[in-house]
Amino acid sequence: MRRIVIIVCLIFASIAIKAQQINQIVSWKYSYSNPSFKVGDEVELVFTANLEKGWSLYSSDFKADVGPQPTTFWFAENGSFEYDGKIVPVSPLKKVDKNWGFEVSYFKDKAEFRTKVRIVEHSLDIFGGIKGQLCNDKKGVCIPFEQKFQF
Repeated sequence: MRRIVIIVCLIFASIAIKAQQINQIVSWKYSYSNPSFKVGDEVELVFTANLEKGWSLYSSDFKADVGPQPTTFWFAENGSFEYDGKIVPVSPLKKVDKNWGFEVSYFKDKAEFRTKVRIVEHSLDIFGGIKGQLCNDKKGVCIPFEQKFQF
């Protein structure tokens, strides 16, 4: 029984360490393109990621069945906004990934994604999640991540 407790504690400790490492590698900020809006307005949401030196983040504008994991976004539907599902990465870099043999888009240092929503209610509550992959070519490591957001 004692061994089981120790193993469970080690698992939870490793999960906490991994989450802390990801937060040190990437920090996200969320903003509106125009903070003064009213019901009926279309507003652009801006997702900005600042990356630790040496790390990159895959963009959202390519498909991969295997290999690199593109960044994806999901939004919780609550009736306060309408969302068309289109995320636009702003000026990603492009390269042919030597490990997978196809073109990928990615960001170094800073990433920005934008999308538009139409405001339906005064009590606006926009939240959801971001899922993707961070890589460091020098260290030869990639880390999947999942991050919640709220505007």
